[in-house]
Amino acid sequence: MKKVKLIALLLVAVMIFGVATACSKSNQGSDQPGAPSSDSTGGDTNQPGAPAAPPKEPITFTMFQADPGEAPPESNKIIKKIREMTGVTVEIEYLVGDMEQKVGIMIAGGDYPDLIGPGQARGQFLNAGAFVALDDLLPKYPNLWKHYEPYLDVLRSVSSDGKIYIMDIWSREYWLNDGKDTEYQAGYNGPAFWTQKDVLAWDNYSNPRQLDEYFDLLLRYYKAHPTIDGQPTLGFEIHSQDWRSFCLKNAPQHLIGGRNEGDVVVKPDLTVEIYQNKDYAKTYYKKLNEMFKQGLISPETFSRNYDEYLSVLSTGRVLGMFDQQWNFANAENVLISEGRYERTYVPVGVSLDGSPVSYNRYKSAGIVGGNGMGISVKCKDVERALEFLDFMLREDVQKLCYWGIEGEDYYVDENGRYRRTEEQRANFNNPDWVKANSGINFANLFPKIQGRYSDGNAAGAGNQPEERIEGMSEYDKEFLAKYGFSDRSEFLPLAEYAGYPEVWSIFSTMDEDNPVKAIFNDITDLQNRYLPGVIMADDFESAWNEYVKRYENVDYPMLEKEIEKEIKARYKK
Repeated sequence: MKKVKLIALLLVAVMIFGVATACSKSNQGSDQPGAPSSDSTGGDTNQPGAPAAPPKEPITFTMFQADPGEAPPESNKIIKKIREMTGVTVEIEYLVGDMEQKVGIMIAGGDYPDLIGPGQARGQFLNAGAFVALDDLLPKYPNLWKHYEPYLDVLRSVSSDGKIYIMDIWSREYWLNDGKDTEYQAGYNGPAFWTQKDVLAWDNYSNPRQLDEYFDLLLRYYKAHPTIDGQPTLGFEIHSQDWRSFCLKNAPQHLIGGRNEGDVVVKPDLTVEIYQNKDYAKTYYKKLNEMFKQGLISPETFSRNYDEYLSVLSTGRVLGMFDQQWNFANAENVLISEGRYERTYVPVGVSLDGSPVSYNRYKSAGIVGGNGMGISVKCKDVERALEFLDFMLREDVQKLCYWGIEGEDYYVDENGRYRRTEEQRANFNNPDWVKANSGINFANLFPKIQGRYSDGNAAGAGNQPEERIEGMSEYDKEFLAKYGFSDRSEFLPLAEYAGYPEVWSIFSTMDEDNPVKAIFNDITDLQNRYLPGVIMADDFESAWNEYVKRYENVDYPMLEKEIEKEIKARYKK
């Protein structure tokens, strides 16, 4: 039964994981949602309630999204309204099966859909010349131009020829008063040691910061609770399959205070080092080895595929894991739908020495480059596609997608604030209802407004402070009150932006023939192949030394040097 629920809940995606290995999408809430001109609907763009001219002749665009998912039904009330206003239908094909195989076949045959959300395959599509260059086209579309004009250099930085091919769909934030208004960043969904709330509540609402302290808590709870709801308790899960193996390998960078770079640590002077063979990584894996020997880590964790990983999390018997919340959100939604809030998770910021670390909770500096979608060279009507994307960025359309229809899905209170009734909130917590009635999942595929609308309301209920707090379960309100918090994000300190895009975004858009790409692949292969054995080894020291010895055959100093150069080229403070 839980597996059926889990599959249904795969429809509720917090973010497009083109984001990635080590990628962290916006830290805004999960339901995120220029100048006068004529677009495909007529009327002034980006103006609430803009008049709509009769749509053009109907057209259907095909789109491939290189992530698992399920397209909303054609009967979805918001998508029907968008189709009526524009004449545009988007037929979405989500990834099924192996991404490398699917993308390889598509590229080999040059058989591209009209639109592509490349996800982790962005580099392959870029190198194959799959996208239309947009440099000369974007200025013709006022909403798109307003959206991207401040970030042209970032958009161009991901391609070898310095042209714009991919339009980022996350982290373009709009704030009032030139950004001086309060940035309410709720619903952190990035990397952390995600820990079941009941574990912390059982320990008198503790908040462990140091590595040994953290695993001591898990072990004590595990021994005191050998089963949960009649099933064996799973102390600490480690997903190690496919590109999501960042759950296995990325923790050491955070344990020493780094952010979510991917496979390197960037020091304050912008010098770079890989961390997988360093002593601080050894400290982490030695601790995991100790926990494995004490039963906290099950050997089955290394053989579970992604669906199986989500399935065990959805049972509520996993106490903790290092992961990114967007990666396991669908499993957590099962628990929420069952009202098992005590079995859901908060992000604990563990470090080696116990000092506060922010992981990836930092003030956004905007789009990172390469984290979005593009128009393919086989698109049947490039201008019409851009008109549609420009239309989607209208403020009234964004409100329609992320808040819904006024009077049906939300109401406006006496202060002009967008609110939802208890029934309306329940609807948006129901994935089946969202699939049939909300534009969130559809709009998440395209460029979007984040932050605030021009009237001061948040671009989605998840970041409307009073609405998010009002919509919490009583359990969560009481749990957070014990810490003096109003949101789970506050378990991590808010840091300043580092001044350059996360390194994973640099890796992901490198030319496939760049020798650094091969070095990166070698390092990834070493980690995925050897680290599970290191964690389960009877003789940890021998297993670790054998693993580290493998790095002697990898020219990782070349990788470090190249990434350092790329970071300095993008650095802005």
